[in-house]
Amino acid sequence: MCWRKLMTQRLTYNQESTNSLNDRQHGFREGKSVDTAINEHALVPSIDIKGAFDNLQHRYTLKNLDASTCLININRPFHSLLQNRKVTLLISQGRATKDEKQGCPQGSCSGPACGTS
Repeated sequence: MCWRKLMTQRLTYNQESTNSLNDRQHGFREGKSVDTAINEHALVPSIDIKGAFDNLQHRYTLKNLDASTCLININRPFHSLLQNRKVTLLISQGRATKDEKQGCPQGSCSGPACGTS
């Protein structure tokens, strides 16, 4: 099992066991879906946030995590995962390096957890 998946499972378990997530949140939650929401009254804003995972700001994700009831042994690895990240591209003039301060790979195991933290 990859390290990110393990950390995501620990974060999700912590959020679920401390009731940190709203009961009406059915997206990105195990055992919840459209089927579980079908008999509940809901206001559904129809919003498609283009590039939601691409534009996820690391500082806000970490700020929300710090303000949560998340245990320090879960919090610290997520800080490590999202801080001091760099992207390097090899170009004809050499290397181009840029700090990566936003984004989460779509389809990654940690993407939904970072987006809902």
